[in-house]
Amino acid sequence: MTGGLFLEISILLLTLKHRVECFTTRPTPPVPYRDEDAFVFAGELPKEALVDDENPPPIRQSKLSQNPLLSPPRRIPNPYGWMRDDSRTNTTVLDHLREENEYTRQMTQHLDGLTGELYEEFLSAIEETDYTSPAACDAYWYYSRFIEGLSYPIYCRAPRNEDELYHPPINERWNEKGENAFDMQPLLPDEEVYLHLPKMASKKKYLAAGAIKVSPDDAYVAYSLDEVGGETCQLYIKHIESGKERILYDGDQPLEGDGSIFWDNESKAIFFCTLDATHRPYRLYRRQIFDNDGNYIEDNKQHDELIFEEEDGSFSLRISKTFDRRYLVLTCSAKESTELHYIDLKRSKDDIQGSMAEQLVCISERVDKLCYRVTRCAGYWLVRTNNMGNTPNLSLKACRIGEEKDSGSWLDVVNTENEVPKVMFNGGDGRSLDGVTIFSPPHDENDDAPLAYAVVTGREEGIPRIWILEFAEGEIDDATLPLKASPLHVTKSCRLEFDESAYDCGIGGNRDSTLPYVTVSYDSLVTPPSHIAIPLSNPEDFEARRVLKEKKVEGYDKELFGCERFTVKSRDGETEIPVSMVFQRDAFTKNNGDIPVHILGYGSYGASIEASFRSTRLPLLKRGVVYVLAHVRGGGENGRPWYEEQGKYLGKKNTFNDFVDVARWLTDGSTEQVASDEVGRGITNPSKLSCEGRSAGGLLIGSSINQAPDLFRAALLGVPFVDLMCTMLDSTIPLTCIEWQEWGNPNEEKYHDYMMSYCPMQNVQEGKTYPSCLITGGLHDPRVPYWEPAKFCSTLRHKSTSLGPILLKTDLDAGHFAASDRYKYLKEQAFEYAYLLEQLGVV
Repeated sequence: MTGGLFLEISILLLTLKHRVECFTTRPTPPVPYRDEDAFVFAGELPKEALVDDENPPPIRQSKLSQNPLLSPPRRIPNPYGWMRDDSRTNTTVLDHLREENEYTRQMTQHLDGLTGELYEEFLSAIEETDYTSPAACDAYWYYSRFIEGLSYPIYCRAPRNEDELYHPPINERWNEKGENAFDMQPLLPDEEVYLHLPKMASKKKYLAAGAIKVSPDDAYVAYSLDEVGGETCQLYIKHIESGKERILYDGDQPLEGDGSIFWDNESKAIFFCTLDATHRPYRLYRRQIFDNDGNYIEDNKQHDELIFEEEDGSFSLRISKTFDRRYLVLTCSAKESTELHYIDLKRSKDDIQGSMAEQLVCISERVDKLCYRVTRCAGYWLVRTNNMGNTPNLSLKACRIGEEKDSGSWLDVVNTENEVPKVMFNGGDGRSLDGVTIFSPPHDENDDAPLAYAVVTGREEGIPRIWILEFAEGEIDDATLPLKASPLHVTKSCRLEFDESAYDCGIGGNRDSTLPYVTVSYDSLVTPPSHIAIPLSNPEDFEARRVLKEKKVEGYDKELFGCERFTVKSRDGETEIPVSMVFQRDAFTKNNGDIPVHILGYGSYGASIEASFRSTRLPLLKRGVVYVLAHVRGGGENGRPWYEEQGKYLGKKNTFNDFVDVARWLTDGSTEQVASDEVGRGITNPSKLSCEGRSAGGLLIGSSINQAPDLFRAALLGVPFVDLMCTMLDSTIPLTCIEWQEWGNPNEEKYHDYMMSYCPMQNVQEGKTYPSCLITGGLHDPRVPYWEPAKFCSTLRHKSTSLGPILLKTDLDAGHFAASDRYKYLKEQAFEYAYLLEQLGVV
């Protein structure tokens, strides 16, 4: 045997030995205990379940529901139910989660280099030292700053001259370091830091700010902090000039709430909401913080005045202020009913007779199916309402403040700029209405100026839109109108237009209702975000628009990327599903038709996935991945009917069917030549297709891979809502009662079988080959508890095989919204994309 041949054989033997060792030492996934006898009841609780006389049984349905409960009850399998630990302290459960994390680490450690590479690409595409566009509010400019290496924003303000409409020039040295790592050169003259989150977070694993509100006298800031990720916040008061900070107490314990805080108009008291045992905001309080002389009241002498308590578990509270800051608005809302109250904050405490609760004025009492929101415009409430479901979208109506009775007193807002007056937003199919913001710039009495301007957000032709309206007051008497019109009417309207045909736009960082311009945000799939000042009196003039700030993306060349918007016909043969697609232009040539594609979906709560810019997509696009957004039913892309009529309750499976139909379109190789009107068809195949969804989007992905496990190569499920049945059967779990009006109540005959048919946990196909899955969760998540992703991971492994690993990664220091630290968040995203790219065969 020659030396060369001997060497070759030796190398071959060593290689084979290494492969065998790798195979035999390959990590094995945790195999948690599976209790085949464990179950939960659906329907009426049997007598044997009612053994505890001290604790009443959990409620089985809402007070308003007339649907019969399942009787006799049914047993829903729950073999991994032991993983639920509401205290998050059970050592067996925590050890299992750590075991899963370690297995995931071992299975992906070979991707550390790629993860680091992607992370560096993320960083290169953002300005680590940056600031938000300064926004005017009374005597100050307000903005946030970010410093390279620091994970959280610094909240700043700078004095504003009375006649300043736009902020003064930015300091040329603004991005230079100051005296220490936490400081920078000022952005604007006489800059003042009023909240420094990096310093506050320096010894914490998690920190998220709830609300940050500067007092009307500009001396204090009230704020709330979530230090765990469970969305329960502690409340603080800080004197800005001295930096002295006080935590608020409830007896001997820190005061906790949902995070909302608002000042009264005298800077003496705050309003806040507290949570019940199911994490539902249910009580509104007022607390006096300072006495009449402005002295801080000692903790043990502070008193909370209960203003309102919501006793119906399907309703939750939310507080806000009108944009002009005159009224505090209390919203009591369920999914399909609302009731609004308000308090006039212009009245001082000394002028009020009786309790604060007695000052609450109800705009319209709750009625089933009636939803509405209000905005103050001069002496009126502008009301956005669903008309008890009698119109496909929200309509715009008005009533005088102080003359509220019920919804019958609301009158249509008409547009009189044309010869024949028309209802401006009538709730019809073509145009949806979302929000209204009122501006009232000061003007001379002799000026021919409008009473007020309204900046309206909504949707038309499937994309976000902004309208600017001018208002006047006067009786409208026209025989062509179907109903009596409100004296508050529109005299001029303009829909804002932009250069691109498809984009995302919305209201930007506006703080002052007296400005003559509105700041809007704008971006698209290929255009980085910018903030633009639009003059209210001349919004159509492109030359009069002023770009306040544009996001810089280092090394980004827009011309190298393209985007498309098209529709795919659903399996019902009628519905056109909107699809957005972004790609690097050479992706369709260098991959020879075998293109890796990643598809993202959500499709719940009427929330839209917008065609917006994300710099974190760029590493995927540059590696030839085509990124697709499926605007499936259940979202709001095509107005309220896309959600209310076709994407919830007994229409929920449309959401999953739409997603699978889009995926099938992308992998349809039945035609060699893709026609011009068949964009996206057959550009990939199942071995090159991955999918992703978070939260309710995780439900979408779980149901989709159950329906068509052979259609995808890999799936990313972020904090996925996959244990639909067990969660929606248990009213002690946060949000369950509220969510009955989203999905239905599986305790009821009407919904049980339908929900059971698409619940991801209950429909994993035995023996089928599933895509690789990376499933993530947060230990302190109150919205989708950590045990849902943990149970789903174990169920997938137990019942099916997979094309690649089924991995679970639980962040033991975070909640629903992942890491609060911006660098940690990017590292997690880089890890997910590294996993994705390997599964798609791109690396």
